[in-house]
Amino acid sequence: MKTEYMQQRVPFRTIFLSSLLVAGNLIGLGILALPIKMGLSGFLPSLFDILLICTIMLISAFVIAIRLAPDKKNFDIPSFFHQELGTIGRWLAIICNLILLYGVLVAYLSVIASMLLLLLPIKISHIWVTIAYFFIVTSLIMFGRDILKRGNAILLASIFICFLILVQSSTADFNPHLLTYVNWKFLPLGLPVAVFAFHFHNIIPTIANYVNHDTKATCKAIIIGVIIGLVMNLIWTLIVLGSLLPKAGVDSILDTFVHGLPATIPLTHLLHSGVFTTTALIFPLLTVSAAYVANGTGLFGFIKDMTYTYLKTENNLLIGCLAFIPPLVIAIIYPQIFLSAIDIVGGVGETILFIVLPGIILTRMAYKKSSILSFIGYLMVGIGLFIFLFLLSQKIGLVHLAPV
Repeated sequence: MKTEYMQQRVPFRTIFLSSLLVAGNLIGLGILALPIKMGLSGFLPSLFDILLICTIMLISAFVIAIRLAPDKKNFDIPSFFHQELGTIGRWLAIICNLILLYGVLVAYLSVIASMLLLLLPIKISHIWVTIAYFFIVTSLIMFGRDILKRGNAILLASIFICFLILVQSSTADFNPHLLTYVNWKFLPLGLPVAVFAFHFHNIIPTIANYVNHDTKATCKAIIIGVIIGLVMNLIWTLIVLGSLLPKAGVDSILDTFVHGLPATIPLTHLLHSGVFTTTALIFPLLTVSAAYVANGTGLFGFIKDMTYTYLKTENNLLIGCLAFIPPLVIAIIYPQIFLSAIDIVGGVGETILFIVLPGIILTRMAYKKSSILSFIGYLMVGIGLFIFLFLLSQKIGLVHLAPV
C-alpha cells in the first residue's frame, strides 16, 4: 500500500512549477499600484493590509480548490457559484465578473498609455497610444492566442527577471527613515488594491489539472505561489515607500496618487537610471499584455455565452465590439483612471466574488462541524462587506477620506 501511495504522489517539481503560475499572477499590475494606494498610510499600515488580504485570499482559494469538481477544466464562475449558492449566487457572480473583466481591461489600457507617454522620449497623443496598443493586444485575443500559450514559460521567466532588475536598480535612493511615516486613517484606502493584487483564483482549475486533481497538491502549489508573491509584493512596497516622500512635492506618493499613476513613474524621475527606465517599460508591457489577453479572452467567452443565451447569436464581430469597445472608450475619455479602475475591480468585483461569496460557502461547509472555520467564514464576509461598503460610500460621497 505504501508503494502504491508513493507512486501516486505528485512530485514536488510539478507542484513548484504550478506554484510559479500563481506567483506570476501576483506580480502583475497590482504590484505597481499597491505601494501608491497604501503608501498614504505608511509602511506599517500597508504591511497590515497586505498580510490581512493575502491571508483571506489564500483561504478563499482553498475553499474554491476543495469545492471545485475534478472534471472542471475551465473555471466557469457563474456556474461554480450557482452550484454552491443557487440562483442568487449565479447572478451576483455574473454582475461581479463583468465588473472585474471590463474593469481590468480599462486599467490595462490606461496604465500602458500613461507609462508610454511619460517615459518615451517622443510625444504622442494618449488617444493614439491607447488605440494602437488596443489593436495590438486585441488582435492577439482574436487571432493569436496560441502564440502566447506556446511562449508562456518564456513570458513568465521574463516577468520574474524584469522584476528582479527593477528591485536591484531601484535601491539607490532608499531611505529607511521614510518607513517610519504612519497615518492609520488612510489604512482602508489600500484594501481594494490589495484584493486586486492577490487575486489569482481563475487559474485554480489550471493548477488542479497540472497536479492531476490532487487537492492536497493543489493547495500546496497555491501556498508556495502565494508565499513567493507575498514576499515580492512586500519587497517592492518596502522599496517604494522607502524611496518616495509621502506627501511633499512632485513625485511624492501623494502626487502620484492624485495623478493616478503606477509606482514606476516617480521612481523613474527620481533615479535617472537608464536600466530602471527601460525595465520599467518592459515589465508592465509584459505583465499587462499577458493579463489583457487572458482576461480579454475570458471576457470574449463570457459575452459570447451571454449573447448566445439571450440574443441567440454567435457573431464574432458583435461579440468583439460588446467586449472590447466599452473599455477602449472609457480609457480614452478618462486617461488617468488606472487607480480608480483597480479600486472598483478589487473593491467590488473581486471582493464579492473571492471574499464574500467564498466566506458564505465556508460558513455553510463548517455548519455544525467546526466553530473555528465558521468564525473564519463570517469574518471573511464581514471584512469583504466592509471593503465593498467603504468603497461604495467613497464613490457616492458619503465618506470623505481624501488625502488632499
